[in-house]
Amino acid sequence: MSAVDAVREKEIEYCAKNLIYFVLNYGHIEDRDKPEVIQPFELWPEQKQALTDIEKHKWTIILKARQLGITWLVLHYAVWLMLCHVGRNVIGLSKSEIEAMELIRRAAVILRNMPELIAEKGSIPAGWRGPWFENTALILKIHFPGKPDSVMQCFASSENAARSFTTDLL
Repeated sequence: MSAVDAVREKEIEYCAKNLIYFVLNYGHIEDRDKPEVIQPFELWPEQKQALTDIEKHKWTIILKARQLGITWLVLHYAVWLMLCHVGRNVIGLSKSEIEAMELIRRAAVILRNMPELIAEKGSIPAGWRGPWFENTALILKIHFPGKPDSVMQCFASSENAARSFTTDLL
């Protein structure tokens, strides 16, 4: 293992124990109101508290208004879970298939903007030994060399959506 690989592995281990650190240091969102669309995710105090609550409590329901960044927040939690805890399964449910595809697209945006920790299939640097990801319209997979994959699948909401799937996060 190279020195760079060892540092990456230690950083992912540190992130696994420090969700807020992970989001503050590696998280990005899209802000279409800014000239540079991809922006660091600067958490508001209430978003930090929501992340802490989501991590701490198995069952969390958020009653919210629109435009509070909760979708991005929960997607960062899902990416953290999948990247920092090998072999996790995440299910996303949305109103329609179009919105389900948007969840996968946004999760890929988050991952694309943390090149220190993960590479994307098709642009993996020479000698890369760390995790890498690939996605289709409704599935995102993180591959870990010699370890189980983490997978995010998104579905249109219905009475049978994700039926018979075992998941770590819904």
